[in-house]
Amino acid sequence: MQRMSALVESSKVNLFLSTNHQQLARSFPMALGNKPHSGNPAQAVPTSSPAKVPTNNSPNFMETLVTWAFKVLTFPLWIVTTIISQLLTPGAAGATFLGKLLFIFLVVLSSDSYWQVLFQNKPLFPWYETTWTGYRYETLWMGWDWLPSLSLFPPRISLGLFANITFYLCLGISFVIQMFESAFVTGSKFGKLNPKMIGLIAIAFWGFDIIMTFASRNPWRYEDPQQILMCILFNVFTIACAELGRWGEKVLAGKQ
Repeated sequence: MQRMSALVESSKVNLFLSTNHQQLARSFPMALGNKPHSGNPAQAVPTSSPAKVPTNNSPNFMETLVTWAFKVLTFPLWIVTTIISQLLTPGAAGATFLGKLLFIFLVVLSSDSYWQVLFQNKPLFPWYETTWTGYRYETLWMGWDWLPSLSLFPPRISLGLFANITFYLCLGISFVIQMFESAFVTGSKFGKLNPKMIGLIAIAFWGFDIIMTFASRNPWRYEDPQQILMCILFNVFTIACAELGRWGEKVLAGKQ
């Protein structure tokens, strides 16, 4: 009996402690200022969306007209700037074309002396010359001798300089000479020849080139010292112009 009463008393004490522990657990969050969770959570207050500003989607006629007017006016300028950019940008198609055109022109200019002395023809260009291939004053129709022409008094048909085989032979001679000289200056290879042989051939060609150039355009025929000096400088330029053209072609093509 005593043991039974002791067990009853122990269960009462445990029930009392458990009840007090639950009450403390509930009251502790409230002491920290926290509110007990309610069964019904607060509903979110809907936020009002900002009012949309009405936009005018109708096109502005004057603005469109001015825009297209400027596009039309600047189109030729855009073409010019694009062409200039192509011609001045190394490696571009326009610059490559300009380099090849420059090289061909300078080769033709350097062959002028051979054309006069070796083939006994009129000068190809008018600089420091008394006559040249440009115009024929003895005919009724004055046209370029470079191009095909027809004259009535006296009757004459000319196929032009571009149909003359000796002209291309002269260009070939000039091209070979200038290639040897350019190979010697730049130190590049020319076929299977060694550099010493290229140097000897280039020196011989330079001597031949100087003789042909000054024989075709004699600077001492002028009396003005300034004219004499300018003619000498022009002769020196024509001797080296093909090498300069080759170098310019490589630069414009983006290879150097």
